[in-house]
Amino acid sequence: MKSIGSIWNKWDLHIHSDASDGKMNCQEIIDKAKEEKLAVIALTDHHTVKNIDIIKELADKSHITVLSGIEFRTEYGQKSVHMIGLFPDSYNDTNLDAKFLSENVLNPLGLSESIIIQKGKEADGTKDKSDEYYFKKGIFLVQVDFKVAAKLIHQYGGIVTVHAGSKSNSIDEEMKHEGKSKKNVSIYDSLGPVKDELFKGGYIDICEIRNEKDGKDFYISMFSKPSITASDAHEKSVIGLGACWIKAEKNFNGLKQILNEPERVCFSNPEILKRVENNPLKFIKQIKIRRTKDATMNEIWYDNIKIDLNPGLIAIIGNKGSGKSAITDIISLCANSHNDDFSFLNKYKFRSPKPYDRSKQIEAQIVWGDDSNSDWITLDTSCDKTNIEKVKYIPQSFLESLCVTEDDKQFENEIKKIIFQHTPLTDRYGRNTLDEIIQYLSSENSDAERVIKDKIEKQNIAIIELEKKKTTDFKSTIENALKGKEAELNIVQSQKPKEVQKPIDDEGINEQKQSVVKSIEKIVSDITNIQKRIDECIARRTELNTDIQNFSQIKQSLHLLQNSILQKVEDHKPFLLKYNLDINEIVKVDFKLNLIDDAIENLTKEKEEIIISLEGDNNLYNQKKKKEEEKEAKENELNGPERAYQKYLSDIEKWKKRCNDIIGDGITDGTINYYKKIQEYIDNELDQELENEQKTRNELILELISLKKHTLVTYNKLYAPVLNFVERFKGKMKEYPIQFSASFIVRDFSSRFFDIISQASAGSFNGKEQGFNRLNDEIDHVDFNDSSAILSFVNNINTLLKEDVRDNMNNQIRDVESQLKKGHTKQELYNYIYQLEYIQPSFQLMMGDKQLPALSPGERGALLLLFYLFIDMDDKPLIIDQPEENLDNESVYNYLVHFIKEAKQKRQIIIVTHNPNLAVVCDADQIIEMKINKSHKNEVSYQSGAIENTIINDRIVTILEGTYPAFNNRDCKYSIIEH
Repeated sequence: MKSIGSIWNKWDLHIHSDASDGKMNCQEIIDKAKEEKLAVIALTDHHTVKNIDIIKELADKSHITVLSGIEFRTEYGQKSVHMIGLFPDSYNDTNLDAKFLSENVLNPLGLSESIIIQKGKEADGTKDKSDEYYFKKGIFLVQVDFKVAAKLIHQYGGIVTVHAGSKSNSIDEEMKHEGKSKKNVSIYDSLGPVKDELFKGGYIDICEIRNEKDGKDFYISMFSKPSITASDAHEKSVIGLGACWIKAEKNFNGLKQILNEPERVCFSNPEILKRVENNPLKFIKQIKIRRTKDATMNEIWYDNIKIDLNPGLIAIIGNKGSGKSAITDIISLCANSHNDDFSFLNKYKFRSPKPYDRSKQIEAQIVWGDDSNSDWITLDTSCDKTNIEKVKYIPQSFLESLCVTEDDKQFENEIKKIIFQHTPLTDRYGRNTLDEIIQYLSSENSDAERVIKDKIEKQNIAIIELEKKKTTDFKSTIENALKGKEAELNIVQSQKPKEVQKPIDDEGINEQKQSVVKSIEKIVSDITNIQKRIDECIARRTELNTDIQNFSQIKQSLHLLQNSILQKVEDHKPFLLKYNLDINEIVKVDFKLNLIDDAIENLTKEKEEIIISLEGDNNLYNQKKKKEEEKEAKENELNGPERAYQKYLSDIEKWKKRCNDIIGDGITDGTINYYKKIQEYIDNELDQELENEQKTRNELILELISLKKHTLVTYNKLYAPVLNFVERFKGKMKEYPIQFSASFIVRDFSSRFFDIISQASAGSFNGKEQGFNRLNDEIDHVDFNDSSAILSFVNNINTLLKEDVRDNMNNQIRDVESQLKKGHTKQELYNYIYQLEYIQPSFQLMMGDKQLPALSPGERGALLLLFYLFIDMDDKPLIIDQPEENLDNESVYNYLVHFIKEAKQKRQIIIVTHNPNLAVVCDADQIIEMKINKSHKNEVSYQSGAIENTIINDRIVTILEGTYPAFNNRDCKYSIIEH
């Protein structure tokens, strides 16, 4: 059995031949049916089956199916309600040919040919005409009991159709009653108690109406009865007019499917046929697999396998190891699926080089809906990811990896691909993925974020310096340095030169000595001035070095800014030119960096002059040395007491300078006043300054969060189309509530944090498990969509680093740096915490009241499949290998079945399954059973057909359930074959 399964075909189930009141013979009917592209017809002559066997024989040659039918006049109504009995070719191993139907249906109902001829004669009043004449006259003079006839039809496995709606001789027209409506025109108002009994009592199976608007929905809603349209052709030209489309195998069992699935009937060209015609490359028509010409392996495997594929839902079944997944792998390979995580075509199975390099010796090809072919490729071929993929393939391992992983990123990426499809082309900005659009729309915002992060880094540096000054170690260092300097001062003060009295001038002191003393005093003054000049030069040289460096950095920064602006000018120029705008008129770029060069040049010259003053041939140090030598020479001209006194004056000045150098001025590093000023600063100003710097950092953080929230606006804008889609179909999705929202999430904070912080160090985060739990507890209690909550979070983390909140630690103060792992710095830690790289915008996907991380693997699988099957706008073939594998039965029932049914309305779907809920309840259009005969060189074979096909029905029961009762218990509508 190799059939394409249930497909849409035109059926005309009400045609009359010249055996009753029709004007065309059997050959004319077949010819016209073929011309009208009818796949199935029913010959429904009035009270006769004379032409049934003849027309069936003719139809076989034209590949048209003919159903046996009889149209009856019943006792109901003024003009007689008409009913039709349609019969299978056989029932309970009995062939229901014309002879059987005449003897077992017509005769028991009083419709033997002789009785009808007699009625014709009586009515005509003549006896000299042909039996055919009297028969055709008599067929409208006999009637049957509706209920008796219906029971007899059902007794032989038949179906009862009845004219309904506004159709002549319909049950509505002929059985009107006095209802609420004065004009008595309402279909509902025309239904009397008898008709109610006929419908609800199971006597009627199908309603034949004039057209789709003629009560189709009414009969389904009131009585669960499907409706069809038919030509009721009595003339050749009418055949096919009003024929309906039915999706089923072209046989009686196919027709029975509509009794429980009225949606299998369509009154105009079905949508799927339009799609196949308009987009043939979105449908795989056939898969071909064969051995290569050079194949040498002893195993057979695929020997010219050709499988015709249904354009709807295909279920591939079979026992374990029967090659089910092999078919989907091969189809996906031929269609260049980029998801090559194959379960059969992998290096451990069919692509294993041992024993035969099998994959190199088998080749495959697919045929598309327009009969175009893919290239023949061997099964070891890799997909070309630079070329488009023509199917969407979800291997079992791929779906499983998305469902059980703790990392939501890959799952999120798959959802993003589907959301991108809902983004209108006009809003894609020429980008190819959702992330590319987000990056494009957020580029300027990202630049602004980088500026804020740079400022936060500078604040962190400043804060770290201030925090360092608050530490006990720093205070002790300053205190010890101060004590050391005070001790040094005490020593120096104890070394004060012994006072030497100035010699008393004698009246006879000569003028020469007075002149020497004055010279010495003048030289001392010169030395003091020279030293002052030296100090000033050193200070200025230091200042100039700093200023020149600052100018250089400013110039470099402005130069980078200039280049950045010029680059942006160039970047925007082409677009602005498109609208005749000159960017040079919009932006005037004028950087006068030469002014900075001039300033640097002037300062450099001044610095060079100072260097000459300090290091030149006649530098200040040499001048000072010469003056000191002059002073020494002059002192030698004095007598002993005078020399001693002059030496004392020199020593006392040196001593005072030493004392003053130790005491300092509060600015010079390493002096008493410097250390005292630091202590005073720590006691009176440090806390306030640190608070101010932290406040500035907090303001920057809030500004950064605000910028990040702009990205959320972009996310919400991009998700709007899919939200609108979900809202539009909320009626269909009411049992499957999903919600989207863009929000912040924390990604990998714990792992990165503990890359920097040692959990072996004393502190709040000590202990591997305890530390992780404490940090994650902090994260779990934060609403990261609340700016103030984020700010509190980062500051709380800092507090936990500084205060030990473990039990019995009484918030003991801890040094942050002592908790750092080797090779990491406090600045690195602060930058990570406060620059918020770990807070990232993300869409939040919820099913009911559960967010994505809280979903079970089964719920994740159902959610992802819901996206692929329903929300995904892609219409290329969708291939899923065992979608139920990671789902519990509740998920299969609540989600998967419903959305597979929805998805097959818009795309071809191929699933590998061993679950009857999918193969049967989803109403697969084609079942393909795969087999591998491992005892005969691994020869692969298959059979295929529709669910309603007897052979396939048996195989479904055997493979999927095992017993008929289990199958029948699934759902009464699938009790297709009587067993």
